[in-house]
Amino acid sequence: MSISSLWKKLVGIILDLLGTTKSWDQCTLSSNWDGENAEKRMMNILSPHMPDSVFKERMSFIKSRGANCVHVFVCNKGDGEYAGYSICGSKFTPGSVDKDYANAMLKRLKEIRRSGYGIVLWLAADDSSTWNKTMSNNAKWYMQTLKSLGFFKYASMVVVGLEVDEYWSKATTAEMINQLRGCYSGKIGVHETSNKIDYADLADIMFYQTSPGKSPKEIATLTKYVVAELGKKPMCFFELDRQANKKACEAALKAGAFAVGNY
Repeated sequence: MSISSLWKKLVGIILDLLGTTKSWDQCTLSSNWDGENAEKRMMNILSPHMPDSVFKERMSFIKSRGANCVHVFVCNKGDGEYAGYSICGSKFTPGSVDKDYANAMLKRLKEIRRSGYGIVLWLAADDSSTWNKTMSNNAKWYMQTLKSLGFFKYASMVVVGLEVDEYWSKATTAEMINQLRGCYSGKIGVHETSNKIDYADLADIMFYQTSPGKSPKEIATLTKYVVAELGKKPMCFFELDRQANKKACEAALKAGAFAVGNY
């Protein structure tokens, strides 16, 4: 193990002992998809269905891309590989916590932090509308339970959900964020479907996406436009392709995005 790797591991252990993690503005580079059409999903690495060997492979990919943070779902019914997990188990049943599932996710969060990465928690995935509707009807329970289990202590940021306009109205999203703020004091993000920022005013950070296929120049132009529309609100260009695309990410960063998701 190299000196730099040992140092990162030591930093991670110290952070874990202190119960702290990287600040939100240190979480600038992440790489969340790989393979054809986002076949491999780094955001699903908390899934108890994912073997430890695959978890290690996904973490190796993240390291190879030069990322400084990891984005993870804590609830995912049907988005990508190894989906079908939550703090309630393989279903989402408010009032009931599956300790095996919750502990498996917390164990991996600890490993991620000990590896020196910031952690961005995503509380809801898309392709999970039935669970998400149940979640929004039990928002207070969900947020308080995540807090009591210790999930939020690992978070550099929390994003309320992926493509929230697919399953929640703006009013419902606002209530979800309101309940989250009652349990978490850090920065909160919101994310919508491609090219939308209608819910941006609800959160501290806008996680933005667009359809794939754009050139770095087009990404830069789009980034400048969105940054201007958002004013002082930070923009993470979270999804600009369906796999790693460092050139497009660098264009977004140079054009004003504070973070990217396809690095």
